[in-house]
Amino acid sequence: MNEFRHVHRATPLLQFWTTILAILAVALANVSATVLRDIVAAVQHGQIKSVWFLAAIAGFVALCAVIWLVSGIWWKAIGFRLGSEELAIKHGVISHSLRTARYDRIQAVDVVEPVIARIFGVAKVRVETAGGNNSVLEISYLKRAEAEQVRAEVLARRAGIGHENPREAGETDNAGLLPPQAAPALIPPIPVSRSIAVAVLSSHAVVVVLSLLGAVFLPGGFGIVLPFIVGFGPALWRIIDTSYGFTAELDEDVLNISYGLADRRRQSIPLGRIHAVQVEQPLLWRGTGWWRVRVSIAGYGVDKQNASTTSLLPVGTFEQALAMLAVITPLSEQDLATVADPRGHKGAQFRSPKVAKWLSPIDRDQQATTLIDDRAVVMHAGRLGHRMKVIHPSHIQELSFDQGPIGHALGLANVRLDLVRGPVAMTAAQLTRADASILLEHLRHRKFNSLTI
Repeated sequence: MNEFRHVHRATPLLQFWTTILAILAVALANVSATVLRDIVAAVQHGQIKSVWFLAAIAGFVALCAVIWLVSGIWWKAIGFRLGSEELAIKHGVISHSLRTARYDRIQAVDVVEPVIARIFGVAKVRVETAGGNNSVLEISYLKRAEAEQVRAEVLARRAGIGHENPREAGETDNAGLLPPQAAPALIPPIPVSRSIAVAVLSSHAVVVVLSLLGAVFLPGGFGIVLPFIVGFGPALWRIIDTSYGFTAELDEDVLNISYGLADRRRQSIPLGRIHAVQVEQPLLWRGTGWWRVRVSIAGYGVDKQNASTTSLLPVGTFEQALAMLAVITPLSEQDLATVADPRGHKGAQFRSPKVAKWLSPIDRDQQATTLIDDRAVVMHAGRLGHRMKVIHPSHIQELSFDQGPIGHALGLANVRLDLVRGPVAMTAAQLTRADASILLEHLRHRKFNSLTI
């Protein structure tokens, strides 16, 4: 397949829909119902001839037609091609741009449906590649069914399964005699009530509530509350949006997740791209029994605008968290029930000594690092809120031995694991200098089997 394929005809207009809406909003703001009545009355009384009124309507229609025709020139310059070795996207009328991505460098493939796109039944395919900040390629927009087909073909080509016809990527090998079996949901859809409750139980909501109470009892009223609403309101919305209707399905070695209230996303993450995993239960969630699972994925940044989610379980039960961990980490069910129990460490080889209470008076007893054979490094922390982090040794990028002035005086040191960019950071904190040196040596040479739990 050497020819570039066209995107949806309305793509140029959809890409500038915010500008178009702003122009319409300005027009509507300046044309009130009174103005419209005055125009109609002027036409009826002959103050404005009907021919001029009709000419104005005809001019508006002509302007829309010109915009449509001009957008067609731009549309013809946009295209994508799924070659045998790479994905290519071109655009530009005056200045031309061509971006390519090799299939073996693709980290994840998403189908994104923004609000305006959902109205027109279209979506865009978002491809994450290994690289810097500008490592995202987007094919926008396609009909929703075609977007799913393109996503399936890109994933198939990345796995080494070629398809000359894009529709072949979604076909079965049973000649249509039996419908394809849908993969069972690893995480069924999260209830809406739970998404709202999580937002209410977040620290952002606590700040907003405290500011509202302050507005009642302090002079200034709403003027005090407004900055907090503006600052924390979007964060509360993101919590609801990224957990709304969240579901996860496992398709061989690819995890497919769907979520979103405003912008609906279908995200495909190869399990091999997941490096570090964190499962946590914040303090305010302790009474609910809910947990959250976040991951660092190779190729995903932490500060990209409109980046894909790195939360593989925004909020779920303890059993759902364990099921997710069993899929995305090298831990077995026995590990999760014993040495890698998210609720606390059991028999860890490296723990913070009693003297560490001067640096971590609350969390000291829960700070521990466990090496499980040559399969995993597990770190526990948190007394008020539980946290457990897991990584396969092969995913550790670098190791650092840190000892600040206070730690030096107390005989304590940290071993920091440098990982791919993401929300998960791992540090074996406040160990004795001897334990930190032993841990560093084992991590450097991957000598896990010589340690016993």
